[in-house]
Amino acid sequence: MILKVMMPNMVLLNTQVTQVTVEAVDGFFTLKPKHMDFVNALKAGILSYKKDGKEFFVACNRGVVVKKADEVCVSTSLAISSDNLEELKKKITIDFQNMEQERKEVRVSMARLEVGLTKGLAALSTANIGGQDGGI
Repeated sequence: MILKVMMPNMVLLNTQVTQVTVEAVDGFFTLKPKHMDFVNALKAGILSYKKDGKEFFVACNRGVVVKKADEVCVSTSLAISSDNLEELKKKITIDFQNMEQERKEVRVSMARLEVGLTKGLAALSTANIGGQDGGI
């Protein structure tokens, strides 16, 4: 069976697997090649898959899983893969810290833009009031 993990900007994974275990909104599912087709919403969490007798992991930030014939497609906004669960947990922690830092920087930049815009509009309004000659 083929497992594809897709994000908006790239295909993270496209590989042959023997089984996939995902956590959907209504519980855990293990998919094997002869399981019936279905679609389900994924919770934010870690999916696992087996390939060549070894287990691998992918952390996903919510998404959708579609099983059709011999293909399992996972669509998610953010995913990170690893063959080591502890390493994956560390990657997630670092990535979330980086994302939080980026969010803070964006908030500061947006606040500066708002202040600049407000000052510019105030100056423009003051210039128009002072520059009026009282009539049209």
